[in-house]
Amino acid sequence: MPTYSWEKSPKRMGLGLYLLLFAVVLVAFVAGRFAYFAWFAHSTGDNRLETSLTIDSGETVSQLANELKTDSLIDSSFAFRVYVRLFDSATLYPGDYTISGGSSYRDIMAALHQVESNVVRVTIPEGFSLTDIGARIQKSLPTITTDAWNSAVGANGTASANAFVILSLKPAGVDLEGYLFPDTYEFSKSATADDIANIMIDEMAKHVSDLGTPNGDAEGFSIHDMLTLSSIVEKEVRTAETMKNVADIFLKRIAIGMPLQSDATINYIIKGDNPSPTYEDLEVDSPYNTYKNPGLPPGPISSPGLNALTAVFHPTHNDYYYFLTTDAGDIYYAKTYDQHLANKAKYL
Repeated sequence: MPTYSWEKSPKRMGLGLYLLLFAVVLVAFVAGRFAYFAWFAHSTGDNRLETSLTIDSGETVSQLANELKTDSLIDSSFAFRVYVRLFDSATLYPGDYTISGGSSYRDIMAALHQVESNVVRVTIPEGFSLTDIGARIQKSLPTITTDAWNSAVGANGTASANAFVILSLKPAGVDLEGYLFPDTYEFSKSATADDIANIMIDEMAKHVSDLGTPNGDAEGFSIHDMLTLSSIVEKEVRTAETMKNVADIFLKRIAIGMPLQSDATINYIIKGDNPSPTYEDLEVDSPYNTYKNPGLPPGPISSPGLNALTAVFHPTHNDYYYFLTTDAGDIYYAKTYDQHLANKAKYL
């Protein structure tokens, strides 16, 4: 007669465990969805309000949550931060938005992610002039006129009141050439020329601050001087390494009273792009002519990027006083003027 064991087989126990785990996960999922819709997706804040909201460049979700709570658009800044962390994207885009009262956290973030209707993206390359930047800005934001741009960034422009500009010791008669950091920006479609200029100046200020105290022969220079030399280096050579070498050459020339003899400053005067200016070009009468005038010109000639700024703040020490760049972008250094002439005869 067969005997039976009332003990469960390992196979049956494993199946029961899987079913139990499945039930737990299902309950957790349903509970989570319920909590989500019951808390994070429910209407929040004052239903009577409709508020305009501005997201500034670099604003964080925590700052946004506090602002929403202050404006009575949400009932809990902590819960809003939890919602964004768990269920949404923390990426915020600068711009102006309208938030309806009684919106859920989900509705608020959906409104803030409508980038195309509120924000334009503009890329400003290294080496652009103020005129180049203005033209690029106007192409994306046609409401900004040439007069408005010049009123913001001109010699006595409104953006000159920026704290960084004041601390830079910029001369009163010099415009904001070189003060606007070249980068990719997202501007509000309602931004003014002054708004844009200040955003770009603040970005320059941040990078200058990060670079710390200049070393070598640049020690003691004003910020305006540093921006001026960086803008020349930006237009003279291409790579980060050569920029550091050329920055050191220019700094040594300034230290001994030797003219910079920068072709880039000549091209700035004549609005050209000739790697080898003519004799007539070199004789042009201008304070920006660094062949005729020793030291730095009155101000920058372009918008220097991070590599050029780094080169001037922290140059690579070398024994050269001369360099030349070929049409192909190759660079040749020399310690003496005779060696420099030999390089010109051989490579140009």
